[in-house]
Amino acid sequence: MKIHIIAIILLCSIIIFACGSRNSVVKFVKEGGLETKGLVNLALASNGATVSVSQENPDRPATNLIDGITSSENWDQGGGWEAKYDGFYARGEYIGYGVEDPEVVMEQMRNRNRDDDSESDVSDPAWRGIRIQTRYGNIDTAMGWVIIEFPEEKTVNRAVIYTVDSQKYPADKYGISDLALQYWNSFANSWASVDRIGKGKGQSGNAIQDNKSGVITIRFQPVQTSRMRLLIRWTNDSKSVRRGYYQYTMGTIRIAEIEIYGYEKVDTTEIEKQKVITSIQDANATAEIQAIIENYIDGYNSKNLQMAMSSISPEYSKDGEGYEELRNKLESAFSQNQNIKVEIRNPKISINGDSATAVYSFFVKGATGSNSGNLTFELSKKSGYWKITRIYEKS
Repeated sequence: MKIHIIAIILLCSIIIFACGSRNSVVKFVKEGGLETKGLVNLALASNGATVSVSQENPDRPATNLIDGITSSENWDQGGGWEAKYDGFYARGEYIGYGVEDPEVVMEQMRNRNRDDDSESDVSDPAWRGIRIQTRYGNIDTAMGWVIIEFPEEKTVNRAVIYTVDSQKYPADKYGISDLALQYWNSFANSWASVDRIGKGKGQSGNAIQDNKSGVITIRFQPVQTSRMRLLIRWTNDSKSVRRGYYQYTMGTIRIAEIEIYGYEKVDTTEIEKQKVITSIQDANATAEIQAIIENYIDGYNSKNLQMAMSSISPEYSKDGEGYEELRNKLESAFSQNQNIKVEIRNPKISINGDSATAVYSFFVKGATGSNSGNLTFELSKKSGYWKITRIYEKS
């Protein structure tokens, strides 16, 4: 009996602490706790910031996002920004960091087994890397975006996003689920993802997924920039169905306020500039490698031989099996119409010049049972583009 009482007291304490912790975080931010550390909310309109969004809403203008009002208790009275998304969407696809040369973009799209006449929104920095045009129409890799621009370059290292969260509209049902934060790098003339600090267990990337909270805090390594871009990639009430090669998605983005904290402008040395450019190039290579591998898995699961083989190098070799042998092997497997689905997770990618190794945990489900383990991909960029040169299971 005493043990049960102790357990109940402990559970109540945890619940009280969790609620108190969340409230204290909000109170800390709202009462200027960050300002006492020298950080200023540079995203406020009163501090000279401006805001633009992927879709304007006259009933809920984008300026609501930088007016200092973080509560969504009166959401029905027109606070915050709301945008409905309805269109073809490739969830989990590669988000580019921005390429100025259209020919390079077209080569990348061809490399992903898309139409030869593909183009990218290179002329519009706001959409760069998150929208492409194919023979099937526009394909988005984010449901929407918010860009906050400062009057001059600032050094920033923290963002706080207040998604809708009220008794009527709880965050776990109506808030943002998946998001990513990027900054504009004037040296590389492109968008780059922030390097998050304090990532939780199992969070290997810089994006946030499966969020259920109304207040999302992103701490990251300091960057010097004139603008930040928040990408909204999924919401907790989004719905998606498969239409052809892509998902057709419907959802609503609801955000009450966005805060970006940082310091005044500081001088940047040439060494720091080069470090930034190098970090963008490394992140870009990692994203391209993931896209190539995911393209192969998608082709395998959809029994699309051309799609799967577009990720394979002509120099593929494994235990005497070359490119043609792998192609024949896959063609034979697809013709048998086996209902096999492969899922890959938790990538660990290491890059050494023009060579790379990517290890994924995998789960295979078929008519005769299931299997799991680790799958290793070896890749090469000798031809100018990353291609898979070997695939093998590693226990």
